[in-house]
Amino acid sequence: MPMHLKLARAKLILERRLFLKAMGLGMAAPVALKLSQNATAAATGAQKRLLVMYIPHGNAAEHYNPLMGGDGNDPKNFALDMTNGSMLAPLEPYKKWVNVYLGFEYPGEYGTHEGCVNVLSGVNTGDETTSRTSVEHVIGNALGIKPLILGACSHQTYGIDLHGKIFWDGTAIDPQKNPAAAADKLFGNLSNTPTVSADEQLRGALLDLTSAELKDLKTTVTGLTAEETKLQTHIDAIESLRSTGGPSVSTCTTAPSLPTVDKVRKESAGVVVQPGGGNDYFYQEANFRTLFQAQLELTAQALICNAAPIIGLMPMYPTAEFDFSFIGGDPPKNGGSWGHHNGLSHTGFQQASGAQYNSPISIKNADPTARVVFAKAQRWFYQQLATNVIDVLSKTPDPSASDGSMVLDNTIVFLFSEIGDGALHLRLSEVFSPQVPMYLPLVTVGGGGGALNTGQVITLPIMAQSASPKARPAVDLYLTLAKAMGVADAKFPGMSGVVEGVLA
Repeated sequence: MPMHLKLARAKLILERRLFLKAMGLGMAAPVALKLSQNATAAATGAQKRLLVMYIPHGNAAEHYNPLMGGDGNDPKNFALDMTNGSMLAPLEPYKKWVNVYLGFEYPGEYGTHEGCVNVLSGVNTGDETTSRTSVEHVIGNALGIKPLILGACSHQTYGIDLHGKIFWDGTAIDPQKNPAAAADKLFGNLSNTPTVSADEQLRGALLDLTSAELKDLKTTVTGLTAEETKLQTHIDAIESLRSTGGPSVSTCTTAPSLPTVDKVRKESAGVVVQPGGGNDYFYQEANFRTLFQAQLELTAQALICNAAPIIGLMPMYPTAEFDFSFIGGDPPKNGGSWGHHNGLSHTGFQQASGAQYNSPISIKNADPTARVVFAKAQRWFYQQLATNVIDVLSKTPDPSASDGSMVLDNTIVFLFSEIGDGALHLRLSEVFSPQVPMYLPLVTVGGGGGALNTGQVITLPIMAQSASPKARPAVDLYLTLAKAMGVADAKFPGMSGVVEGVLA
C-alpha cells in the first residue's frame, strides 16, 4: 500500500533533519545518510535460512533414541548424549535449538535405499522418472529463492543413478560437486581485502558519540510513534554497545575465509576427467572427508552471508561402501568389514538377554554392544556438522537481524536419512520385536526466526510390528517446516496437516 502523502512528506523532513544533525556531529556524508534512512525504515525481520542435510544408511535405535528424563512424558526433559553410543551426542551442546521427531514414515512403493527418490517429496512411485519436488525446492520456489544443492561424493564415479537422486525440482538434481566452483559463484565478486562498509562506519561513528549527543538525537524523534521510526531502538542498542563493547558483526563485504575449499581447489586443479568419470577428483572415496568438510565450511559462510539462504547437502549416497576405519577404535565384530553400507549399517540388530515379546517398550531390549562401530560412524556425521556449521552459526551474530540474534536463531537445519534402522531397512517407525521402538532419524536444529518451538522431543504414537504399523507421514513435518519458513500454502502428496506442538 502506498505511503500516505503527509506521512511521506514527514518522513522526508525527518530524514533531512537527521542527516544535517549527523553531519553536524562530524559524521561522513554516507554515514549520515544511512543513519537518516535507518531512522524511518520499516522494521523487517531477519532472513530465515534452511539447510537440508542427508546422512546415509539410517540409525540403530539403541544408540540413537534420546534418553527421556523423569517419567518420560516431558518432551523438554531429554538428553542426547546418554544413549549408549549416542549418535546425536554432538548436538547436546546446542540442545536448546534441537528438535527430535519420532514416529514418522516415508512412502513405501520403493523399498530400502532406492526409496531415497521419494523421501523428501512424499511421492509414492516405484520409479525414478516421475516428476516430484523435494521440500527445499517447494520452499525455495514459493519464496523465489533458488536452493544451492551440494554433494560430497554424492553418486557413483560413473555418473548419477537413482541412489544419487535425493533432491528434486521436477527432475532430479545432480549436486554441485566442486565447492570451489560454488564459492566462486557465491563470493567471486567480493574482494579478499577487508573494506570498511557503510554499516561499519555507521557503527563506529555511533560508538564515538557522547551521551549528550545521543540524547540530542533522541530529542529529535520525540513524539514519533514506534511504527514511524525505529531510531529509538537503534540508539538504545548503540548505548548498550558502548557499555559492553558488543560483538563484531559480519557484513560479508569481503569474501569469507574458506581454507578447506582452497585446499580442494589446489588439489583438484588440472585433473582431467575421462568419459565415465572414473578419475573424477570429486567422486573419489579418498577425497570424501576433505570434500565433506569443504562443503560444510562453504555452507556455514553461505548461510551467514545470505549468499545462499536455502541449501541441500548430500554427503555420500545410499549403498556407498566407503571405508570408515578412519574413525578408529575396535573393528567390527564377527569379522565384519569397515565398509559403511554392508559392513557397518548392515550389522545385525540383536535382542538383549532376557528381552521378551511382552517386555516394556524400551531400547534396553536391544543389545547395545552389537552395533557400536556403526553408531560411531553415524555419530561422525553429526560431529562434522556440529563442528563446521552448527557451532559457527550459534556464535555468529546475524548480519540481517537487529535484535542481537545469532544466525542459528534464524536458521533451520533439517537432518534425515533414507531409512530408519540400518540393518532392517525400515521406512517407517514401529515397535520391533522384542518391544524395541525404532524411528526414522529426523532432526532439526535452529529456531527458524522464532517460528519453531525448540528444545523438545516430538513423539507420536506408533504400533507394534504385528499390528499393521501406521505412523505419521514425513510430509506433515515438511509442511510444518515450510510454514515455519514463511510458506503458507505448501502442498505435499499424502499430507494430513502440520505437526502439533512444533510451530511457535
